[in-house]
Amino acid sequence: MQVKLTNIVDKEVQPDRDLIPSDGLCYLIKIENKTILFDTGDQGIILLNNMNILNIDPKTIDMVVFSHGHWDHTFGIEALMYARGDAPVLNLIAHPHAFKKRRIKQPILRILAYLKYRWSNLGFPKLSEEIMSKLEFTEIIEPYEITPIFTTIGEINEWKEKHSKIDKLTIKLDRKYVKDELLDDLSLVLKTKDGMVLILGCGHAGVLNICARAKEIHPGREIKMIIGGTHLVALTEEKDLEYVAKQLEQKYNKPLLYLSHCTGKKAIKFMTEYFGENIVKPFKVGDILTFEC
Repeated sequence: MQVKLTNIVDKEVQPDRDLIPSDGLCYLIKIENKTILFDTGDQGIILLNNMNILNIDPKTIDMVVFSHGHWDHTFGIEALMYARGDAPVLNLIAHPHAFKKRRIKQPILRILAYLKYRWSNLGFPKLSEEIMSKLEFTEIIEPYEITPIFTTIGEINEWKEKHSKIDKLTIKLDRKYVKDELLDDLSLVLKTKDGMVLILGCGHAGVLNICARAKEIHPGREIKMIIGGTHLVALTEEKDLEYVAKQLEQKYNKPLLYLSHCTGKKAIKFMTEYFGENIVKPFKVGDILTFEC
């Protein structure tokens, strides 16, 4: 069986196709008889533009899996739903925290963000009753089987390795804002004939913690490839990047790295110099990866 992964929203785009780059992220996975979106990007207009150019009909989407609830991964959902028109109810799969409101912790920074973006919620968007009636919410904490070869790794609540989270946000739980521990960070595992392919949204839990969790859930399977945002941009010291690289080399046998989104230019440059271009490869909007499963 063949599985296809298409990059729809990301920072880098294929040239000469009128695709629009974005700070958000959205991938399309075609697997068995399902068409799945992993996140919806940060702007609906960009999501729909790129889907149109890539000949992807919004009405053909069977479900959306959210990597987490930050705005740059969820704000495209409203435009997607309007574009779907009278299509069947769409299932949204995510950790319960992914659907909560978020805001910047410091008041002055919160005000500045509002003046810049004209909204203060940095979490899942507020949707109309009309749109909500066309959505089905599946909240998951444990690993969840989407198909027999395609699963989520569930919540990672024990981060033994260095994480890549940010401490500037709070999340609204039980009617009050508390420190956002980013427990909703969720990655996907595709079981191919060669081994596991890990698909990350932002990787706030830390790429090494995500690898360890995937191996815990699927023992005996080797990690052959890591795709997506790894939030290595949060690791500002070269020694931390070197540690991650050495662990990927020594513990996980140098998986292929298709790094994008929030990985950061510095981290991508470091990983490319460390592993070489035969290991670290570009994955731009419009690119398609195909897997035999």
